[in-house]
Amino acid sequence: MDKKCYELHVQLQKSLQFFKKGNEMRLRKHANDLIKIAAMENSKELAQIAVVSYALHKLLTKEHIVRHERWMGNRQSLMNAISAALKALEANDLKKFDSSLASFSRHLKRIDSFFSRFVQGLMEKARVKYASDAYFYGLSMSSAAALTNADKKKLQQFIGATKLHEKEKPTKGITERLAELKTVLGE
Repeated sequence: MDKKCYELHVQLQKSLQFFKKGNEMRLRKHANDLIKIAAMENSKELAQIAVVSYALHKLLTKEHIVRHERWMGNRQSLMNAISAALKALEANDLKKFDSSLASFSRHLKRIDSFFSRFVQGLMEKARVKYASDAYFYGLSMSSAAALTNADKKKLQQFIGATKLHEKEKPTKGITERLAELKTVLGE
């Protein structure tokens, strides 16, 4: 396995393990960490794993889904698609990896349409949410949308409807901090 595929494999394997254990909060944290790295490295593959992890997190938080009699079969179909993506990475086959994650998306869409109470699907929501995070981390809106395969218009609407610009205040530069320190020291 080459280095890139190995690193992707490790991250996707973590997501699968958190999902199997039903640990939705670890999935969410893992997804958040991955999108930050994906934005910094402009890695579409890591972004895909982040989106998948977030979608799995959201599924696990829906009691009406995980307590339903059809859940176990649906859960298994999602795990099978992830396992196929892991096997593709083991074979250094990024095309098959993409194909396996597309299969995951189709399974999730079917699950979502059967169980969901909302208009927006989980994958669509995850893509837009993480595209907005990538935008916050410094990517252009177009680059952020491309990174997660989010719809640009929905991304614009989402960012416009949030207080993303208030999420974190810009830090002071070294010149400003030095001037403040001199003032405090009486220089």
